[in-house]
Amino acid sequence: MHVPEAAINRLADEVVQSLVHAGFIKPKVAEKQLVARVARLLLENLRAEQEIEEEAERAAQKLGRQALGMDQRELMKGLKIRIAKERGFIL
Repeated sequence: MHVPEAAINRLADEVVQSLVHAGFIKPKVAEKQLVARVARLLLENLRAEQEIEEEAERAAQKLGRQALGMDQRELMKGLKIRIAKERGFIL
C-alpha cells in the first residue's frame, strides 16, 4: 500500500499535537523536529510491513502447487504473521 508522504506528515503532526495538548508528552525539542521523527518512524514501519508482504508473496509463489485448494488470503495472512514474528515485527 502506498501512502502519500503528505498524508504521513499530516498524521505525524496530528499525533504530536494530540499528545502535547493532552499533556501526555512535554517535548524537549521543537515540535517540528518531533513531527519529523514521528513521520520517519511511520514511514519506516510502513516500509517494513511492505517488505514482509512482498516476502510472503514470494513464499506463497514458491509453495505453488502445494498451496492449491488453500484459501489464498488465509495462506498470505499466515505467511505474513510467521515472517513478522521471525523479524520481531508487530502487525
